Amino acid sequence: MKYEEIPEHLILNYEALKIVLFEEIKALFINRPHVLSKWSKFAYQMTKEEILTQKPTEEMRSFGVLISLFTEAFFHQKPITKEMVKEVVSTSGDTIKAFLAGHLYQEFPNVEVKYSVNDTKIEEVLEKDYIVSSTNMDFHLMRDMVTKKNGFKEGETGYLATEIIDNRGNVKGVAELRPHEMQTELTIEQQMWLESLGETLNSLDDLTADLFDLISYLWLTQPKSSDGYIEFHSNDALRLRNIKKRSFAGKEFDYREEDRFNIMRRVAALSSIWVSLGDQTIKIVNTAGLQDSELYKFKDFQKMFEIGKIRVAYDKDTGEAKGIYAVQVRPTSILTPYLEGPKKTLGILDLKVFKYNHSTQRAHKRLTRYLNLQWRIRTARNTLGQPFKVSTLLKEMDFSSRYNGVALRDKFENTLDDLQADGIIKKWLYIDEINEEMVGKRNWVKEYWGKLNVHIMPADYIVKENKKILSSQSDLSHKRIGAPLNQTAAAKEVIRTSAGMAHDQEENLTKFQPENSSKQPITLTPEKMKEALDYLNISIRQAAEEIGVAHTTLSRYIKRENKRQNKKNDEKMLNWLKEKFL
Repeated sequence: MKYEEIPEHLILNYEALKIVLFEEIKALFINRPHVLSKWSKFAYQMTKEEILTQKPTEEMRSFGVLISLFTEAFFHQKPITKEMVKEVVSTSGDTIKAFLAGHLYQEFPNVEVKYSVNDTKIEEVLEKDYIVSSTNMDFHLMRDMVTKKNGFKEGETGYLATEIIDNRGNVKGVAELRPHEMQTELTIEQQMWLESLGETLNSLDDLTADLFDLISYLWLTQPKSSDGYIEFHSNDALRLRNIKKRSFAGKEFDYREEDRFNIMRRVAALSSIWVSLGDQTIKIVNTAGLQDSELYKFKDFQKMFEIGKIRVAYDKDTGEAKGIYAVQVRPTSILTPYLEGPKKTLGILDLKVFKYNHSTQRAHKRLTRYLNLQWRIRTARNTLGQPFKVSTLLKEMDFSSRYNGVALRDKFENTLDDLQADGIIKKWLYIDEINEEMVGKRNWVKEYWGKLNVHIMPADYIVKENKKILSSQSDLSHKRIGAPLNQTAAAKEVIRTSAGMAHDQEENLTKFQPENSSKQPITLTPEKMKEALDYLNISIRQAAEEIGVAHTTLSRYIKRENKRQNKKNDEKMLNWLKEKFL
């Protein structure tokens, strides 16, 4: 049986369903030849057991899970057609990949450990050059707290603790670093995780704040397990930070283990922080000797992040554990209200914050976060022209005490110049011209310069995207893409959402009136392709699936990064343009 010969509306029997699923799903796993090679054999062969039972066999493993996903979850024991499969794959690809991730890891552990289930989302983020983050001030204070290891001192309980203080000096809460409690007999994965906690305090810095934001964003936008976890892979952060992979003789290999370790030990640090927030007087209770019945006394303290399964890479020759590559993680109820609950206020966070060095460009990171927070607030209040006091910005940038006087002013102004050059801010200037005669006098920073006002305007795209978020009634946190797939109701919700998206796209097509729709032929250029995607309001990934090429191929074509022309791909893209617009 050939895939091309299967009609769109034919109700598929088991044998045809296998072929359709494989052919439609393979674009999602085009970067996994080890998976597609094995699946292809199962798709185009029928064993005696399959002929008798019309069901997948145990040896099919992940491919059998894929079949069951469609027959039991998406379409619970209902007739399925080729058209129905196409619709679900095109709109729920990320959900399918997330659901299969654990099964693929069990089946191909040595290979799959290097893959992130978030690849598509990270690709999308790199294209947009921003993520969304909570702009609630309490959320910002907790994120800021993880950057200040020097603020942690030994508290009454024996743990290292710090107060969470707002800009007015009010104590909003308390944070503690607490060691993880694990059972006596540890797995290799747990032992490695425990070892990564050894330098928890030293792991608190502005790179840790980046991971705080990234994990929160992925949890907000990516499919979740039935108990609320997403998978975070070290690749996700390394790609956003633009860390280079190892190379030798012109050939690129994997990331350095040291770079992975630097990411994962900071994730471990985040999972070691317990926070108590509230308007009440906060009392830290010594937990030593307490019985289970007394635990309510410190119910206000919660971890910020919970860790689930841990994914470790092993040397294929020696079997020795190399390092932690990924973990299941979820923010707890101390954070979730700011992401999807009643305190949710989302705004744009420029992606360049991840690329600034956390040691040498710390002020750049801190100021970017603060300004992005303020611009979301000020967009809502229509006060974007409101100036900032120099002293306020200095406090947020938190320069080392070794900078003072003229050196401090130079660092301040150079940082703003860099942010303007990098497109994070549109422009900045002092509202009043600086009286240079005041510079260098006694207490001039505090008494004169710190009181000056600075006008800072955000990049146009930040204002535009924040306005979209403000006007939207159904942003990222309202999408139910993270629902568990083993429940029929959840699968129906995925299908319902998918159908709605398909309907919206169809409406866009009916409204399209191309300027050359009469007689002029359509030509293929990167600019034309980008223009088409923008007009249709579809992602590179969705277009690539429709065209029949890898999303990375289409992305490189649009960015003019292809090293050599591929006539076959060019023909596919041109045919797609003609199909859409002629």
